[in-house]
Amino acid sequence: MGFDSTPLQILDPIIEIVQGKYVLADFWSRFNYYYGKEMHYSAFVIYGLAYVFLSQHFDKFGVKMSKNVCYSASLTALSIALFEYYWIGSFAVFQNQPWVVTWAMPQLRILLQNLIFLVAGIIGVVYMWLDSYILNGKEVVGRNYCLNINWKAIALIGLSVAVGLFWIYYPFHVDVIQVPLSDGTVWTSSHLFPQTLYTIKTNVSSTINAGEWFYVPNDAVHAVNTLVKAVWTLTVVYIFKLRRPKNG
Repeated sequence: MGFDSTPLQILDPIIEIVQGKYVLADFWSRFNYYYGKEMHYSAFVIYGLAYVFLSQHFDKFGVKMSKNVCYSASLTALSIALFEYYWIGSFAVFQNQPWVVTWAMPQLRILLQNLIFLVAGIIGVVYMWLDSYILNGKEVVGRNYCLNINWKAIALIGLSVAVGLFWIYYPFHVDVIQVPLSDGTVWTSSHLFPQTLYTIKTNVSSTINAGEWFYVPNDAVHAVNTLVKAVWTLTVVYIFKLRRPKNG
């Protein structure tokens, strides 16, 4: 389906054909139209693998059934939230699109979704920390497990910061696009934090908080996008890959 492929390539053409907007012969043209637009398959792969790894790890640690699901899902949600807030904030600042951080519909739905992911992740971390204590009645007698904080975790955090900054200050060539806006001005894409898909609010006076898609093919930029997502997810997974304390 392509390196920059998305679920919309399949879902939206099928829905459009069922609704009678297009005939079956138009499927491939619609398939190509949605290439690179919206959520990439790489996100499903990265976060799916993170969940599977965490679930298997917790199972070996004795965390079973619904608790395993809660731990694995909450940490996966935390990883998603951290990346999405980084992306939203960077896109708002470096591509001059402040509407993406404005709490108005329909962008409000995305902001709330990421807030729910963040809260779920924090609750999961707090619960894991409380659950790690070994109790004898009401007395704490030791720790069953603890976070995986060591030099490797610090190195991964540093690497996460480095690749995040690399994307913002991307040093290689990117195509610059210009989009006319409703107020007569022209938005010009920035070399900072380049994208393959720019979502631009062209009607600047509209109360509808949404943008239009402008796709710019660039496999190298998409590779950086995927790299940042993978490294940030790996960092979260590694830190919360529980370990037995040495004195436990």
